[in-house]
Amino acid sequence: MAPRVLCIGECMAELGSDGAGGYRLGFGGDTLNTALYMARLLGPGQVGYVTRLGDDPYSLRMRQAWEAEGIDCGLVETVVGATVGLYAIDTDAAGEHSFTYWRGEAPARELFTRGNWHVRAEAMGQAAQVYFSGISLAVMPPEGRDRLIAAAAAARAGGALVAVDPNHRPRLWSAAEAGAWIARAYGAASAALTSAEEEQTLFPDSGEDPPWPQTACAEVIAKTGAAGASVAAGGTVGHVPGVAAGKVVDTTGAGDAFNAAYLAARLCGAPPVEAARHGCALGARVVAHRGAIIPRAAMQDLIDGFPRG
Repeated sequence: MAPRVLCIGECMAELGSDGAGGYRLGFGGDTLNTALYMARLLGPGQVGYVTRLGDDPYSLRMRQAWEAEGIDCGLVETVVGATVGLYAIDTDAAGEHSFTYWRGEAPARELFTRGNWHVRAEAMGQAAQVYFSGISLAVMPPEGRDRLIAAAAAARAGGALVAVDPNHRPRLWSAAEAGAWIARAYGAASAALTSAEEEQTLFPDSGEDPPWPQTACAEVIAKTGAAGASVAAGGTVGHVPGVAAGKVVDTTGAGDAFNAAYLAARLCGAPPVEAARHGCALGARVVAHRGAIIPRAAMQDLIDGFPRG
């Protein structure tokens, strides 16, 4: 049975602090993080990841780890002779993170320009939910971005909930270029998962307070970190307070986790405000641990109590 959710993007090898002055090797990427947390909440086979990997040992380990988490890898393409990108995370005393990347030849860049890109585009039209981010777009050439956005628009027209997180990374592209492409992505989407800070960066002339995306999205969720999230849907705007996280160790992946719980709850029939509460709960849990992917045991109570539909 085909997965109900497709998350589209790039996963990389991750070097993160081990808490003792050294580094540990893992994996991560914004859309993969979201896919993994959704798979934990929804159960095996419900979430598929759409990407391209190499045939090196790190690519093989990634795929094996995803499958062990219950992610459907039927749309993960292997490129012979290629390898994945790498990034390192550094965190300050407050748990805020910065990244250093080595990703120039990663095969995910050609996700919608080479290989079975048309199969991936067609599969989007069969899913109940489709999710991608500004990073998904930024690493692709313009032709690939065009095809992804067109496939997203077709999926939305077919009844799918299409969600986009701008997740702006200045090292990947300028704010002006990102804003132009994110505006197009919003036009193809049902839901925008963003923040006031990102909207101000990408759309400085919006003139709104807070600056809501210039989009026809039926749902707009503005994440505000520890303060929670604002939700605009159905003609109303509400705020969901944040969940106390205790000591913040590492904020890496918190927004991705919010997106996962939000989208999983929406898939199960929860209204936007209730879905945002689930997002805040999982995001708060993630910041109390190192790395983008926390141990399953650290969120088992959230998994057990999740309202699957």
